[in-house]
Amino acid sequence: MPKNVKPGDTEPYTRDEVARILAACDVIGRSAYERLRGRALVLLLRYTALRIGDVATLAKDRIRNGEIYLMTTKTGKVVKLPLIEELRRALEVLPTPKNANGKSKYFFWNGVGVDRTVIRSAEKTLRAVFDASGVKRAHCHRFRHTLATELLENGATLEDVSEILGNSPAVVRKHYAKWTVGRQARITTLMRSVFDTQKIHKDNVVATYFESVN
Repeated sequence: MPKNVKPGDTEPYTRDEVARILAACDVIGRSAYERLRGRALVLLLRYTALRIGDVATLAKDRIRNGEIYLMTTKTGKVVKLPLIEELRRALEVLPTPKNANGKSKYFFWNGVGVDRTVIRSAEKTLRAVFDASGVKRAHCHRFRHTLATELLENGATLEDVSEILGNSPAVVRKHYAKWTVGRQARITTLMRSVFDTQKIHKDNVVATYFESVN
């Protein structure tokens, strides 16, 4: 194992773990409002890798023309991501936040008071979801690690991932571009493709040589 990979490193969620977390959204709380809210929160974390503070205070005008416009509080940079259908439906059926008098410009916040209050409320909902799912060491930040790992395994550059996560390439390299089974498999395939090509070249050279001497 490479030295920069430690047993305690954060692991991305597996597909089964994500499915269990989503299923848990249907059993938490006492009302449909809490369950729909939990599902929308989880899907936003899953498909955008936003920090929980950015998710909890997400404004409705960030959804336009089938895209979600992200702007993280850390960098202030804007990036557009496709609005995945599952997430679109979850946001569409999301009830208006409580005490919003039937209208709010936010998905989870009535706009009253300080944002820290709604962030704590979102964290409380998600803790209930994670506990009900039975997924070990489940927490919000693992969704960022999951998406970063998936992107890197599918050929994204550190710059691509940094744009989506709202981090610098240096931070992405430090925290996310670590060894994973999928990424290592891709590296192995690339290496074999190079040396298999060289072997073919070498075989052709040898064959050509024997033809010339005969």
